[in-house]
Amino acid sequence: MNAFLDEINKETINSYIERNLDDFYIKASEHPNFISRVENKISWVLARYADWPDCIFRVDFENLDVNKEINKVKRLIKKGEVPNGWTVGPMTKPNNLGSFLVKNGFSNVYQQAGMALELKNLDRQELKANNSKIEKVENEVTLIQWSNIVSKVFNIKVDISLLKFLYIQEEAQFYLGIFEGNYVSTLMMYLSSGVAGLHAVSTLPEYRSKGLGLSISRRALIDAFKMGYHVGVLQASSLGERVYRRLGFQKYSAIISYALVNEG
Repeated sequence: MNAFLDEINKETINSYIERNLDDFYIKASEHPNFISRVENKISWVLARYADWPDCIFRVDFENLDVNKEINKVKRLIKKGEVPNGWTVGPMTKPNNLGSFLVKNGFSNVYQQAGMALELKNLDRQELKANNSKIEKVENEVTLIQWSNIVSKVFNIKVDISLLKFLYIQEEAQFYLGIFEGNYVSTLMMYLSSGVAGLHAVSTLPEYRSKGLGLSISRRALIDAFKMGYHVGVLQASSLGERVYRRLGFQKYSAIISYALVNEG
């Protein structure tokens, strides 16, 4: 199915998946409302006034004392200087960092499937719900609608000033799903590292099971293909994984989020 992806090794595909997410975090870290550290050994972005994005990522503790490095970070987390969320993916080093985190008081709190698709193989069959349509966010008014949906669905505080900053970046594209005249679903497509990444895909609970998630994802990926992108990537929940397989995505890796357990 994914002929281009079949010709390259799994490590390269996983780098597409993980780097797109990392690129988004790094871009967000440029906004003044975020405290960040971006370097080869470890990177993080810490939101001052919101809950997202807010995590440790792109860690390389290879050839270092892993327990010692983790405990340095733990002390910073307890001081509130570093986010209590640690993303571990296939490019993390060492590749068993998750087991070190668990031994040092962290817990596996969320797991996603790293997925990829060669866009020429995208299933383009429309499954759009009746009385629905997909549109790109074209102004700050609808950007606020986008923010409100994401905030409600994921139960997080979103920094609208960050969204306004991202909105003017060429690599960020925002989409809204509309059902019977109401804004009900969202998606952000982030174009980086040569691939199109889907993020913040959400649908209000009362409008789910109507095909809106598939429709909004398909529209964004078709747009990316028209712009010359050949690979789509995303991180999906277990439920989302089943949905995205319907578009032709395949799972290549696991992206796991850890958090430090309250040690009293």
